Amino acid sequence: MSIKRRILGPIVLLIVIGIVGAFWVSLAAIRTQNAIQDADTTTMRTLQATERAQRIRVEIEDQLSQFLEFNTVETPARVNRNHQRFVTAFRNVWQELRAAPGSPKQIEMVAQVEEQFEAWNTEATIALGLLTDTHIPSHNRLDHLARRLELALVALEQEVRLSAANANQDARQRYVQQVVVVFISMIVIFLVAGSTFIGFGSQLVRSLTQLATAMERIRSGDFDTPVSYVDRRDEVGKIARGVAAFSYTLRDLSAAKTRIEHLALHDQLTNLPNRRALQEYLEHCFDLAPSSEHRVAVLHVDLDRFKQINDLMGHAAGDEILRHAARAMQQQIGADDLTARVGGDEFVIVLRQAGTDAQVECIANRIIEAVSQPIEIWGDFVHVGASVGIAFLMAGETDPARILSNADIALYVAKSKGRGRASFYNDATRARFEGNMALLKDLRCGLDNGEITAFFQPQVDGVTGEVIGFEALARWRHPERGMLDPGVFITLAFEHGLGDRLTERIVSDAIAALLEWRARGLPAPSVSVNFSAKQLRDGGLVEYLDDTLFAAALEPEDIAIEVLESVLFSDGVDPALNTIAQLQKRGYKIELDDFGTGHASISNLRRFKVDGIKLDKDFVAGVDQDAEQEVILRTMIDLCRNLDIVCLAEGVETEAEKNKLISLGCSRFQGYGVARPMPQDAVTEWLETQYGRHTTAKAG
Repeated sequence: MSIKRRILGPIVLLIVIGIVGAFWVSLAAIRTQNAIQDADTTTMRTLQATERAQRIRVEIEDQLSQFLEFNTVETPARVNRNHQRFVTAFRNVWQELRAAPGSPKQIEMVAQVEEQFEAWNTEATIALGLLTDTHIPSHNRLDHLARRLELALVALEQEVRLSAANANQDARQRYVQQVVVVFISMIVIFLVAGSTFIGFGSQLVRSLTQLATAMERIRSGDFDTPVSYVDRRDEVGKIARGVAAFSYTLRDLSAAKTRIEHLALHDQLTNLPNRRALQEYLEHCFDLAPSSEHRVAVLHVDLDRFKQINDLMGHAAGDEILRHAARAMQQQIGADDLTARVGGDEFVIVLRQAGTDAQVECIANRIIEAVSQPIEIWGDFVHVGASVGIAFLMAGETDPARILSNADIALYVAKSKGRGRASFYNDATRARFEGNMALLKDLRCGLDNGEITAFFQPQVDGVTGEVIGFEALARWRHPERGMLDPGVFITLAFEHGLGDRLTERIVSDAIAALLEWRARGLPAPSVSVNFSAKQLRDGGLVEYLDDTLFAAALEPEDIAIEVLESVLFSDGVDPALNTIAQLQKRGYKIELDDFGTGHASISNLRRFKVDGIKLDKDFVAGVDQDAEQEVILRTMIDLCRNLDIVCLAEGVETEAEKNKLISLGCSRFQGYGVARPMPQDAVTEWLETQYGRHTTAKAG
């Protein structure tokens, strides 16, 4: 039964009982009042009848007395008539008395009075009958009967009055009794209902107390303790089930909140703390006073060659590499230290007990070695490397961003030194980094303002003296620092996403130069432009070159694609090979720059078919004076000839070097011994001076 029914049931019962009791009391009062009124009416009628009977009796007696006193002849006849009239009236009254309700005693007395009247009437009739015989009845006898009749009437009147009073009293007593019975019954029922309420209330209080206790447990975070009364079918059960559902909801919300907080502070892929957690951890480390015995070190770790592998093998492989790197780093640090992933392939390690510089460097080298271990992915072994920048928390340091910036600067230095190594932050490092950042800002402005331009270095045939091509080299006319060589800004540009803009500028200048030289009738077979491995892997290079050359009405053979030897042997070579294959299919020439300085092998040369190879200047310089170097260079030239690859020697400066190269089988030169890199107008003047105006000679 529901609480609502258990509460409303007794309330409705009490209301009904109250209404019935009030109705009963009112009805009893009405009945009592009616009984009293009926008794009063009966009494009044009885008394009136009695009074009339007395008056009739008195009148009869008066008539008889007058007759007996004066003994007239006329009187008996009149008395007799009056007597009969009075007797008839008396009997009518008596019929009223007999018909009127009354007590048994009153009825008995009415009968006695009637009997006395009949006795008196008999004597009176006899007396009246003797009047004609002039016989006077005994006065005493008649008087005695009259006296008895009078007394009977008086007694009857008294009895009537007494009966009326008793009737009123009885009616009032019955009314009081009924009221008392009703009130006692109502009190008993109220007490029973009240006890029911009290019992139910105490039970309800116990239930609500237990539910309140359950709510308190829920408030304190205890969502697992079962809630009582969930099986009840009343409102308490509904409340209990609501509390239980509320508890389950809060439990789910608490679990969700915990998960959200975890996700907010952790990297989903590696489950390592993220940048936000790292900042909070560093702020906690600020409370630890740095000293010679207690140093906090921050190591910024960046994975080498990760992007190439990720682009080549896909994001799933990249994710596996990141998880491998995270595990490898955590295995090299203590339980109190922190490893966080701050984005992409970058991690930050915080060492709370760093020790000396040598100890920290040892940890950094262990991390590099652990991360560089080969990873088996889908049956293939993949190698990644790591570079580490190290910075220490200085006394009074309060900004996490500052120490992270210091470690990032140290990482930048480590990468600039050749990757796979660790570097410490110092003030000189920051100065160099800030100088590079200022230079990067200037480079962005320089690209916008047309300060980047192409210089062209001629390539000639040492035997015939013909121009066989040009190499376009980037130069920067800095408004404050003057002309800057590419070694100052090329790496910076490609590291910060400006490589494509810079290359597009050089290609545009190369096309403009070709068009002008050919328009002047000067020898300009082709221009070679350097492209990075990233540009070869991105896939948009072929379409860009096709569209650009088509707009200038040039052919693919007019632009040679120079790539570094390292492109052949870096991770992600397959996309680059696909791009090169597409370029060669369209007629572009592919030249391998700085050959001999990387990790080239004959098998890779067979796999990576190129049109030309440029021998690095380190092998060319002094070849006429170094026998071992001559042997190496001869081997490389013979290799190119056997593979049907055109070779060109870079960095040729002397006639002796030219002659030696020609004797070894290489007659194509580029270097200061031929001409320095020059701007377009200077090349135009040089061509006109050296060759005059004639038909362009094509490379053979």
